[in-house]
Amino acid sequence: MNQNNEDKLTRNIKQTLDDSVQSLGGNTLSMIRQIRTQAVDKAVTRQSNWSAIFTGALATACVMVFAVMILLKSPLSNHIVPPDDLDLISSSESLELYEDLEFYEWLEDDVLQS
Repeated sequence: MNQNNEDKLTRNIKQTLDDSVQSLGGNTLSMIRQIRTQAVDKAVTRQSNWSAIFTGALATACVMVFAVMILLKSPLSNHIVPPDDLDLISSSESLELYEDLEFYEWLEDDVLQS
C-alpha cells in the first residue's frame, strides 16, 4: 500500500468514526467524555508516580557513585607514616634535629655531589 492509499484509508476511517459519534445521544456522549477524562487522569497519575520513583532512584545512584569516587581517591593512603618516622615523632626527646634540618639537608647534598 502506498502513502496515498494509506492517507485515503485514514481519512475514510476518521470520517466513519466521526459520523458514528454524531449519531450517538447526548447522554452517551457525556458518559464517554467522563470515562475518557477519568482514564486520562489515571494515566497521568501513574506516569507521575513512576517519574517520581525514577527520579529518586537516579538521585540515589548518583550519590552512591559520588561517594565511591571520593572513597577511592581518599588522600588517607598518602598520609601513612613509615615506622621509622613514627618512632621519631612519638619520642619525647629533644627535637634539635629539626632545628638544624637545613644544615643536614645541605650536608647530604654536599656528600652526594662529591
